[in-house]
Amino acid sequence: MSATLQGVDARTYLSRWLDGVVGMYIADINALPDDKWNHNFGGVARPASDLTADALSLLIWTNEALKGNFLADNEQEGYKKLQAVCATKSDSIAALQAAATDFAGAISNASDEDLNKVITTPFGMEMPLFMVAQVAVSHIWYHDGQLNYKQALLGDEKVHWMG
Repeated sequence: MSATLQGVDARTYLSRWLDGVVGMYIADINALPDDKWNHNFGGVARPASDLTADALSLLIWTNEALKGNFLADNEQEGYKKLQAVCATKSDSIAALQAAATDFAGAISNASDEDLNKVITTPFGMEMPLFMVAQVAVSHIWYHDGQLNYKQALLGDEKVHWMG
């Protein structure tokens, strides 16, 4: 390990960042009007419920990969199952919280060797498992930005996760 990285607990930092991102996402879920949760805003835009299922699908896949279980399910099958889970805001929140808790345990138990293994992601890229974990966390933040845009389309300019 290089001297630059001594004392850096990347697993804990990433888990805590995920908790922060999930908290932001939940604040934005709660800010969306209930009647807009499954609303299509036009064109090929997806409803907030579908965006949440998408965000969860990569996080859950990553959680399993961190445990050594590489899910063989077709990515679309897992996504469709999660669409049903995310049909309500309350079930979406519960699923996000459960997946974040699972992530914290899975990454803390993964060995350095496992985190450095280069794997093929569900989206076809090859990268170390730790990088996949970083992408999975960032993926939630990405979709939170889409929730923010939906809020803006509804005339809501508040940053809800700032309090």
